Amino acid sequence: MEIQHNTDISKLTTLRVKASAELFAAPSSVDELLELFQEIKANNWTWNILGAGSNTLLSSRPLKGILVSTNNLDFVNKIDDTHYEVGAGLRMPKFCALMSREALSGTEFMEGIPGSIGGGIVMNAGAHAAEISDILVAAKLLNLKTLELEDWSKEDLGLEYRRSKVNPQTHLIVSAAFELKPGNKDQIRALVQANNTARTTRQPIKSFTCGCTFKNPKVGYGAGQLIDELGIKGHKVGDFMISNLHGNFFENQGEGTSFEFCELMKFVQVKAKVDKGIELKPEVKPMGEFSEDEMEIWS
Repeated sequence: MEIQHNTDISKLTTLRVKASAELFAAPSSVDELLELFQEIKANNWTWNILGAGSNTLLSSRPLKGILVSTNNLDFVNKIDDTHYEVGAGLRMPKFCALMSREALSGTEFMEGIPGSIGGGIVMNAGAHAAEISDILVAAKLLNLKTLELEDWSKEDLGLEYRRSKVNPQTHLIVSAAFELKPGNKDQIRALVQANNTARTTRQPIKSFTCGCTFKNPKVGYGAGQLIDELGIKGHKVGDFMISNLHGNFFENQGEGTSFEFCELMKFVQVKAKVDKGIELKPEVKPMGEFSEDEMEIWS
């Protein structure tokens, strides 16, 4: 397996923030993944793991050590008529398309979510009043300390609103098993199309964003609605702008850096606190080296 040196990784996240990595590798099988981490341990490299990169803010400071991409772990294995094992790197919309063709219901909410199965489980991704925990049965994880594969039940994963018990520093999701329900193919396709339309008309899907920047402050009150009420849509810091279509999306309009993105996040947090008395918590996850001032955004 090829290990690349001094690699531009800007295009590996949906945000397209300027970034680079000292080392980069993308294993295409579980065996290659195990071999890679054996080499990482032998060389005492620091490491980071990246899936689809839809909920990730890469630091624009050079990423030290090796960045491991799970994008090539995108296999799908049929267990029986309603159960499937899916690789961590498979994109959620592709899984939705595959299950729709089989007239299996349960993945319709994944349509348009620009993330992978692995990342989706780590944050219990969801949309349209559904989430991964609704259909997940179990997952296979690599223990990054012992390099042994572990089977975790749905209960072990501890899935809650946009979080789980999976610590990316100690465990890597390799695959997951899902249970779907037989359904009417036309009805499934209609729901998928409706979800697609809802996303394309309300969110800037053609722009480079990380998806939702902040978690919703409370049930029934979205961060996008809050930012709209603050009257700051369109506000810019460098090449990043708060979307005029949906306030919880920050658009990269050129060659935006993590420094600019963090400054824009802090601007919104301060405005929300001063004007509304609300502390906005980021949904986007940082990866790489950030200053103490920048990390206060996540504290």
